Amino acid sequence: MKKTLILLILLTLAESGCSYLTTSGRQQAAYARYVRRSSYARVKMQKKHWRRVKIPSPETQSEPQIATSSGPESVTAGGSPSQ
Repeated sequence: MKKTLILLILLTLAESGCSYLTTSGRQQAAYARYVRRSSYARVKMQKKHWRRVKIPSPETQSEPQIATSSGPESVTAGGSPSQ
């Protein structure tokens, strides 16, 4: 009974090809972890930047100011026109 159980366990381990026992399996697992972490970090950064970007609404912008003077303005700058 004990021998059959040990033999059965050894066969299942040998046949299943546990991914962490091979070089390519470890590389695939490391790449999967890398993709998972980097996509999480990218989403986190997008959320962080989205909060910072504030588009000013058109209502907050002020209208251009027109300077007015209280006295009369001259049309010609200087003396008499030359004719």
